[in-house]
Amino acid sequence: MIKRLNKYIVSKIMGIRLRPVVAVFLGGFAGLSLTSTILPTVISVVGFTDDFSARLDLAGFAVYAFMVWALGGWLCQRRASAQAGALILGLTGLLSAAVFAALAYGAAQEVLLICAAAGLAYGTFGGLLIAIALGDVKNVAAD
Repeated sequence: MIKRLNKYIVSKIMGIRLRPVVAVFLGGFAGLSLTSTILPTVISVVGFTDDFSARLDLAGFAVYAFMVWALGGWLCQRRASAQAGALILGLTGLLSAAVFAALAYGAAQEVLLICAAAGLAYGTFGGLLIAIALGDVKNVAAD
């Protein structure tokens, strides 16, 4: 019985597909990077507040960013198209950055627009990279 259990556990571990798992983690950590590095830097460059205060203001959104961007990373990997990946994670970045800036700073339109633009740019390049590097290769023709 123990041998059967061990075989079952090993078969489940060996059945894990690595590309989707890596895409989920890369997407999630990109979202974490957005809230901890990209948006605070953009906000401080605009001159709205200093970098440290911006990090504190956005710290509560890190978990949500991780979850939303992990889903976006998974979708990019599933599509396996550079254009679709850039579109998916670009829109994820645009929406999440705009929502986080609006929740943290209210109706400061300049901050909201510059954060949305930074999220769009960051997400577009991230989605492009995830889709190209980790996309499923379904129909590979042998030359």
